[in-house]
Amino acid sequence: MKSVALITGCLVLTGCATGYQAHTWSGGYKDEQLGENHYRVEYYGNGTTSIPMLKEYWSKRSSELCPQGYDVIDENKGKTDGGIFLGGITTIEHPWLKAEIQCK
Repeated sequence: MKSVALITGCLVLTGCATGYQAHTWSGGYKDEQLGENHYRVEYYGNGTTSIPMLKEYWSKRSSELCPQGYDVIDENKGKTDGGIFLGGITTIEHPWLKAEIQCK
């Protein structure tokens, strides 16, 4: 019975990739206006978000803020570790990307 619950939990979690959205408990974008046409854009993934998807979502949000294009001023990317999985602690990568942009 425990193995059925474990398999079911795994299947549920594999379908929970962060989609393109404003930041919630499962990830998403945050942005802050730092000046005229100057923003800090952040995108947080979860354990199932690939790096290429993270970059695509970050770029999409940046393009929404700067429809005429943008230049990246400062970039910071990385991951955090940690998580809880079915009552036990496991290491799960949570990728994120943060950068300041200047609209053209």
